[in-house]
Amino acid sequence: MAVGFKNFYKKFPYLDIKESIIYFAIFDGYPFLNEINLSGDFNQIIQNEIINKIEILKKYFIYDENRENQQLIQKILTRLSRGDRKNYKVYSKENLSQIKGRVLFKHLFNIGAIRKEMSREKPFRTIKNQPLKKSLRRYKIEDKIHFNNNFTRFWFFFIAPYIQKNQNITFELIQPFLDKYISLEFEKLSNLLVIEKYKDEKILSYGSYWDKDIEIDLLIKTSKRTIAGEAKWKNSKICKNVFNSLQNKCRISKLDIDTFALFSKSSFSKELKSTKFSNIDLYELNDFQLLLL
Repeated sequence: MAVGFKNFYKKFPYLDIKESIIYFAIFDGYPFLNEINLSGDFNQIIQNEIINKIEILKKYFIYDENRENQQLIQKILTRLSRGDRKNYKVYSKENLSQIKGRVLFKHLFNIGAIRKEMSREKPFRTIKNQPLKKSLRRYKIEDKIHFNNNFTRFWFFFIAPYIQKNQNITFELIQPFLDKYISLEFEKLSNLLVIEKYKDEKILSYGSYWDKDIEIDLLIKTSKRTIAGEAKWKNSKICKNVFNSLQNKCRISKLDIDTFALFSKSSFSKELKSTKFSNIDLYELNDFQLLLL
């Protein structure tokens, strides 16, 4: 069961903001959350609470008594955990018919394993008696899929693939990909931070944005402004090229933006900090304390 970032922090108030984000990205939805202690060595916590308990945890990820369906579901959820989370791509890459894929997705929605993030891409404008360009005819606007808690995503990102291969799981297999894994949760928390900052305005829409040409981590519309942003969970500072890229993406998709927002695990370059643009907000880890108030 997902507990929310603020409630998660209340359970583990001894964690700093960086640790809170990391552990929330992993242990939100963990079946034994009330029994664990997250102080101490990170590697050992992952070893003791996840790797050493794999046989105990397996039962929480059985979604269908039919063995064939269960195997397909495991492949689908592994693909969703590691990819761009678009459902039609999962169908094609797992050689699933759309009918079979829809049945399995409906089952996963009904049991609360996953939820949908609706696309905000507008359909192509068509002109009577003028067919679409050939390159656009097969294009489909796709929604994205989110896991309903982070530990389920962690399981299918890191654990399930090795179980399926009968391969021993070690922390050394997990560690190189942790930043990539955590980046999605950092993106979602960045959305919540902006919503909290502008809570006195009516929030009209929020979340990531994607269309056939671009993807950006954050597009929030309020009653007073539109905010576009990128979130980077990396060990290097964000440089001005990230800001330039964000602006260019918005131009390509003709998004009218009032404020740009960048979120960084590791701060920003001097050039970016000294920029004279009045329509850019820079958020560092300490700013996420606002979500804990």
